[in-house]
Amino acid sequence: FLALHLLGPTLVRLGWHDAGTYDKNISEWPQCGGANGSLRFEIELKHAANAGLVNALKLIQAIKDKYAGVTYADLFQLASATAVEEAGGPKIPMIYGRVDVSAPDQCPPEGRLPAAGPPSPAEHLREVFYRMGLNDKEIVALSGAHTLGRSRPERSGWGKPETKYTKNGPGAPGGQSWTSQWLKFDNSYFKDVKERRDEDLLVLPTDAVLFEDSSFKIYAEKYAEDQDTFFEDYAEAHAKLSNLGSKFDPPKGVSLD
Repeated sequence: FLALHLLGPTLVRLGWHDAGTYDKNISEWPQCGGANGSLRFEIELKHAANAGLVNALKLIQAIKDKYAGVTYADLFQLASATAVEEAGGPKIPMIYGRVDVSAPDQCPPEGRLPAAGPPSPAEHLREVFYRMGLNDKEIVALSGAHTLGRSRPERSGWGKPETKYTKNGPGAPGGQSWTSQWLKFDNSYFKDVKERRDEDLLVLPTDAVLFEDSSFKIYAEKYAEDQDTFFEDYAEAHAKLSNLGSKFDPPKGVSLD
């Protein structure tokens, strides 16, 4: 359980990065990318955006070894949703039964995931998320998951090596978090990005733009004020993301509730 709590932010990222390669303009599976377990293969794990995910994969592999019948695609999404819930976030309406890709040559090409500091942050976010079939509200809601975790400069090139919030851990010390309580899922990300009063907290260009772009700002302001609305919209967007590009068996998937 402790491993799940400390690795929680990384597990959220693991699920996202498996699903986030989806391209709605490609109809064939698995060429379309998405939540299909392809991130378990080294060729995709070595994509620059996936730096640091190997630890999360090791934890998933230990579970997979015990429950061989569960697919990687399902385990990645189960871990991501569970990590959000365990950190105090909303319950996410998940379905399971995803089919795994079977070989590394079925991995998507590099470059489909969002970058942290593109020249035009709003344009970049829309280009990436619209390609997945997501909208402005979902972009802003999903950005709120940065309430969890830290950015490590040795992995991403962003953030300070350590801050007053990260120098003593928990877990491996270091990195820069977006919020002071970076293992707790709440709406503090939106409050902190809006106020920008603490230089020990990270604000990437793709975070700042949520309060600068006229359409994003409507949702970001709302979420900074109202955590219940954020939780409701986040749960819906996370569930949608977790199903992108998935092939289910049975075809409509299975709910565990």
